[in-house]
Amino acid sequence: METPIKEKELPIGELEKLGLYKDGTLTLHDSDVTALLAGRRTELRSFYNLEMDGFKMRQLDAKLSLLREDDGRIALKIHPIYNEVQPHPLLDEKETKQLLSGKIEAISKTLDDKGIERKMIIEYDEQTKEFISYYPYQVEVPIKVNGEILNEKQKKAFQHGEVIELEDGTRLRHSAADSRGVKSDAKRLIFSVLLDGGLSYLVMRGLRHLASNEDFQKEGYTKGYNQALADMMVGKPKREQDMTVADQANHSVDAQHQRGYGRSGSR
Repeated sequence: METPIKEKELPIGELEKLGLYKDGTLTLHDSDVTALLAGRRTELRSFYNLEMDGFKMRQLDAKLSLLREDDGRIALKIHPIYNEVQPHPLLDEKETKQLLSGKIEAISKTLDDKGIERKMIIEYDEQTKEFISYYPYQVEVPIKVNGEILNEKQKKAFQHGEVIELEDGTRLRHSAADSRGVKSDAKRLIFSVLLDGGLSYLVMRGLRHLASNEDFQKEGYTKGYNQALADMMVGKPKREQDMTVADQANHSVDAQHQRGYGRSGSR
């Protein structure tokens, strides 16, 4: 996927102060680097013997994120664990309680962004005890999940942090509070994403459960996941390799209709 921040834009000086850049090498996990470049937060981690802005700290537990300032500069943001929940100016008391309780996982707000009316999605990060907001248009959506192409309704719902359901019953949603950017009732998913003009596979394991789901999290070895994994390991047939992205999308829709028709006909 195209990321809003490029690796060459990483604020090396600020990362070095945190001990995350040494001898010309980043000491962050690859998953955390991916999260930063995508505009998400890293996993919670511990920093020791820090000296910042004249203060010395023996230990700081925090998440990190990157923000592009109005002048284009990339700033490193530190998100510590707060003792109390940090209020959000756009949420009323009822909405705040709904997010804190986990009854709902995201709330949509409409606001003016430099003369443009935009939707903003707000969710709660229970690890740092603060609310996170993002614009849906900034969320990159996978072309397929477990080999199933997402329709326009599903894509829009995913961008808005709503739960979408695949044909095999797997449920998932985008989460800005999660470093992987997604939560699911399955522990593993395979995304097909647009990369360098073609489709690439992104295997995601150890995913966090949907907060609103009280059932046990499934392992996720569905027919769709297994088939997508097989396609990734052995490669697509040449007739699919030669297709454009649009052709592959149309082919996937046709294939889904054929499979659906076959199930109906077998009753």
